[in-house]
Amino acid sequence: MKAKILIINGSANGRNGQSQLLSETISASYQDIEFHTLILKEQTHLEFWEQELTWADGFIFLSGTYWDSWGSPLQYFLEQTTHFEVSKRWLGKPAGVIITMHSVGGKAILSRLQGVLNSMGAIIPPMTGMVYSLATHLANKVQHTHAQDFWQLGEIDLIVKNLKQQISINHKIKQEWSTWEVDERDVTRPWLTKSEISLKG
Repeated sequence: MKAKILIINGSANGRNGQSQLLSETISASYQDIEFHTLILKEQTHLEFWEQELTWADGFIFLSGTYWDSWGSPLQYFLEQTTHFEVSKRWLGKPAGVIITMHSVGGKAILSRLQGVLNSMGAIIPPMTGMVYSLATHLANKVQHTHAQDFWQLGEIDLIVKNLKQQISINHKIKQEWSTWEVDERDVTRPWLTKSEISLKG
């Protein structure tokens, strides 16, 4: 049985940036995995997102770095799918994260996004998150070798292999996860009223 991995491109540049180039390269590199791709800047329908999340055995999230956060399409996706938390769309499925950046900020984004995905119900297997920077890319070109102790593009292969390993385990062993209660009502409803606000001491 082929692993089914959904690549989620959360870049503000959509198909015109590093995230899409990496997405296309990953999709073309593994014949034993079935990939679908969501370009969130273009594909904005909740019903389609739900269908793709349900289809997938695991996920790879891609985004650039924008003012110390991930792309706005990914933020919108997370906001709109909040009520999917701990549902079968996420629960127990492994997620990898690849962040690109110019020079700084990417590691904090990686860690925060992994935390969000875990709270949604996804599993974060070992070595399934990385940040690749323009600074590292340029250093590699100048040195004609890999800058030591920095993430490299070749390590994306480790992310894919570890996701596939967890998917294989999930196929063989039915997981019975315990979950917390989730408010499935309107999560956007206001909880603060005008009468409760006083700006004068």
